[in-house]
Amino acid sequence: MQPSGNRRLLVLTPIEEVTHHVLSTWFRFVVVRRDGISLLPPKQLLEVVRAENRDELLIGGAYDSTDRVIVLYRGSVDPIVVPLDWFREHDGQIRANPEKLSVIDYGQTVKLGDYEAGADAILYEFDEEYRKRAKRRLVDSDPSLGGAIRRLRLQRGLNQGDFAPIPIRTLARIERGEVSKPRGATLKQIADRLNVAVESLGSY
Repeated sequence: MQPSGNRRLLVLTPIEEVTHHVLSTWFRFVVVRRDGISLLPPKQLLEVVRAENRDELLIGGAYDSTDRVIVLYRGSVDPIVVPLDWFREHDGQIRANPEKLSVIDYGQTVKLGDYEAGADAILYEFDEEYRKRAKRRLVDSDPSLGGAIRRLRLQRGLNQGDFAPIPIRTLARIERGEVSKPRGATLKQIADRLNVAVESLGSY
């Protein structure tokens, strides 16, 4: 029998290998507390798996020394695989100790000996959907004029190419905040295309 749907299972007590195989026929992902797998303390674990953003938090992980990868598990029990080489210091040396792997801070930090990495940084690097959400949040919170123009443009369903005769490159630079004081005529064209008053652009 093949796993059906998107069911996941977290088992907090050790089980036999054969039981694990049986459970794997029923559930898409099965994570079992056993040797080699480090999980959050029970209180933190319970809070993370109940959190609305549990897919952005980690509950534990394990080190695969054969493939030199860290397998991390989110609060949704989905695994994410991170090459050990990713955990480098600024000088390019790996000082992470995968044999001392733990997840701390209610799933927000991965600790490898003395080395620490944020769950958000790991997910941003290895999860495309998380990266898209993070970028959207960044756009949503950008208080600059460029951020307001981008939010309004997206709200109107417009592309950067819909603002001719303003070059796409120019509009992109304005939205990124690389043009501190856009020309009045340019702002007027942007406002007209967005169907708002020039003086209202920064309020979105």
